[in-house]
Amino acid sequence: MAFAYLHVFAEPIVELCETNLLQRDLVLRTDAESALRSGANNSAFFVWHTDAHVDPFYLTDLRECQKRNLTLLEAHPFGIMSCDPPERLLRSAFAASARIGAPNASFVLYTGDFVRHAIRQMPDPYENASQIVANVSRAAKEAFEDLPVLFGTLGNSDSREDYYQELTDNESSNPWFEKLGSAIHSQGGMKPEVLEQFTYGSYYETREGQLTILSLATVIYSVDHLPYGPLEKDPFGQFRWLRQRLQLAAADGRHVWIVGHISPGIETFAYTELWYPQYVEAYLEIVQDPVLGPWIAAQLFGHVHKDELRLLPEPPASAGPIFLSSSLSPVYYNNPSFKLVEYDPISGRLLNLQTFISDRFEAPEADWIFGYDHLKQYGLAGLSMAELQNFTERLLEGGESYERYASWYASGYPNELEHYSLKAANWNATWKWQRRRQYVCALVIRTAEDFENCSGTQVLRSWQLPFMERFDRLILGRLWSWAQGSSLPLAQQIKHLAAANQWEELLRLFKGLVEWSLQSGTPLESALLTA
Repeated sequence: MAFAYLHVFAEPIVELCETNLLQRDLVLRTDAESALRSGANNSAFFVWHTDAHVDPFYLTDLRECQKRNLTLLEAHPFGIMSCDPPERLLRSAFAASARIGAPNASFVLYTGDFVRHAIRQMPDPYENASQIVANVSRAAKEAFEDLPVLFGTLGNSDSREDYYQELTDNESSNPWFEKLGSAIHSQGGMKPEVLEQFTYGSYYETREGQLTILSLATVIYSVDHLPYGPLEKDPFGQFRWLRQRLQLAAADGRHVWIVGHISPGIETFAYTELWYPQYVEAYLEIVQDPVLGPWIAAQLFGHVHKDELRLLPEPPASAGPIFLSSSLSPVYYNNPSFKLVEYDPISGRLLNLQTFISDRFEAPEADWIFGYDHLKQYGLAGLSMAELQNFTERLLEGGESYERYASWYASGYPNELEHYSLKAANWNATWKWQRRRQYVCALVIRTAEDFENCSGTQVLRSWQLPFMERFDRLILGRLWSWAQGSSLPLAQQIKHLAAANQWEELLRLFKGLVEWSLQSGTPLESALLTA
């Protein structure tokens, strides 16, 4: 935090700060160039950004971050931990990734959530949300003038209300998708042929060189999707479309990439389900098809604000990996980040990922440094699904592989996973193994019921908490999943209140403690033992 106040000190210290920033920029460029050189001769690259959650009202009374006063925010012009950032942080990230990627990157990918949280607290959510999408798209095109920008993947925040997307299957186009598609297209973030596809259901196919990309609409599968109503078997016909596109790719002998915002399966903050079970099963039936599955080179998602992998429960031969990326927004306690993705332009296979972070974004100038290389950090021979399965088995053991993985879960920010390794002090070995098992069970894409059978942890379902803010539901889910694996007296109190549906009382008693555990990067035990 001290970096925020360097500008008020003596001039020599300011000069030292500027020198350090230049040195860090040199490290950034040197590591980036090393990463580019380390690829095979036939490697290609693209830049991957996600979850910016830009707040144009950052320095006003309408800001998302009501927990911080304006004086403090004014001292942090690029953003502050636990808050959605201003556009200034986004432009800094775009500028840094443009320096890294050019001239080697082939294109720029964005996997959703342009818009800040607390959408309904903006003065005109409908217009404000669409304008933020347009502003982010324009900023990207200004930073990457000569590169294609793929900005059509929508997140749950990219609407007039969180998770709100009207199902208009029987219409030729959806008014909201028309509005956002036009906004992105007008700023250079969407090709005309993509816009034609996008306006119906917001999913589309595009090609960059020899790489085929299928961008999915995922909010429609979310357990939080609005407006509530009977579940359709195949919203917007997307599952049928996905199968058809994969069949054509298989017939052509062409690998494809699937990108989206919300991944199927279980999230690892509160261990709650992300998609409705029937949609998880429908998706797995397609991507695990023994004929179609091998042609999926990789799957990339955002949403969770953490660096994670995912596994298919029954992967077909030669199945590609699945990765979830940490976010630009630090609202959920992670260092802002973006990625450089290396792939084989001939086969389409994913070769490597390099993550870049800003661990001093709270300073007067947000600078960016090289974070880690997936292959080197995890000791992997490659990024196939089979290799990730073997790696996940090592995560359960809690040794060096687990320590390395946990250290970058939140892009270098302290987090509770780091306390579950074999070497971590002050915690019972059996308890740590149970927490690792819970986490590893969530890495496999499965329904809530299957996760419960794997982990022994009951999942708090969304229908148990109707009409409650999403973050409050996550807080309650975190308390519930923790209490089931704890012998502390407070765990019994939490389970008793949950059984009585005393959700507001649980939030009153424990919400602040859960947020403190997030901020400090420690397990809930640490917070609750001091309660």
